[in-house]
Amino acid sequence: MCLWAALVAACRPPLPATEVSWRAEREQAVRRALPEDRRADFAGLVFFPYDPAYRFRAMLEPITPPEPLTLGASDGSLRPAARVGRLRLRFPAGEAVLTVFQLLDIRDSYPNHYFLPFRDAMAGKETYGAGRYLEVSPLGAGVVEVDFNRAYNPDCAYGITARCPITPEENALPFAVPVGERLPPGH
Repeated sequence: MCLWAALVAACRPPLPATEVSWRAEREQAVRRALPEDRRADFAGLVFFPYDPAYRFRAMLEPITPPEPLTLGASDGSLRPAARVGRLRLRFPAGEAVLTVFQLLDIRDSYPNHYFLPFRDAMAGKETYGAGRYLEVSPLGAGVVEVDFNRAYNPDCAYGITARCPITPEENALPFAVPVGERLPPGH
């Protein structure tokens, strides 16, 4: 069994350099955010294998005007947000329409920050139960890039005190998205 796993791992192409860098930066950010007494026990982040089929360039269908709402947060509070657009994506396991949000309580500091929280069919088993997050990168002319290989767990998954938005039902996928950060060890 171990030999088979080693052979499969050896057959995977190497990670793109940009992905290696992103993963290292992400791990360092989580490590820095942990309370000092928990850093020594932090074993690092765990990722699914990289798969370019989960990297998309798509038109962001704007919601005009943006629709205000509140998103529940991990600490029981509500965070003011707005639906700013939708993405229609064709995943290897099926198609989905996902909503892109802007958090209004950080808009002054990050005016162009849009994010996409989502929960897949592995939530609570192999991925964080409350969902994972993605950054939405504008490329111009309404085109954005979303790379699910960079799906990350909210800080709350690591016991970092935060007001993590809970993924709304409209962004629950009925299929697995086996890329990005996995469930943290010990969950």
